Amino acid sequence: MHPALRPYFDLVWPLFWPWLCWNLLRVAAWHQRTGRGALMAVDRFGNIRIVRLSDAPAPDDLYTYEAPPMPRWESPALASDLPVSAPTCGGPALIRSLYGVYTVFYMVCERVRGPPLTPAGS
Repeated sequence: MHPALRPYFDLVWPLFWPWLCWNLLRVAAWHQRTGRGALMAVDRFGNIRIVRLSDAPAPDDLYTYEAPPMPRWESPALASDLPVSAPTCGGPALIRSLYGVYTVFYMVCERVRGPPLTPAGS
């Protein structure tokens, strides 16, 4: 007999120990099946009454990640809202022209400045 079950057997009259064993086995099978804990009350005749139940255990598979069959960089439709028929590379001419526009505007912003701001009190 497990030492944790001794208080139940101390409370029940020895004539009803087989009934208590049967009820304890039923509660243990229920616990194994559902995974829920319970606060039990036992009377002198070996009857078990469940007073309080614990919450149901949370499922282990709340989120499972499934990798896509192809990487997102191989198909633009997986990485963005672009259609599948969009070209995957922009071409060197487009990139070169965008770089040239950036360079021109950067140089203009650096050279065209107004006079420095002076405080109003001086």
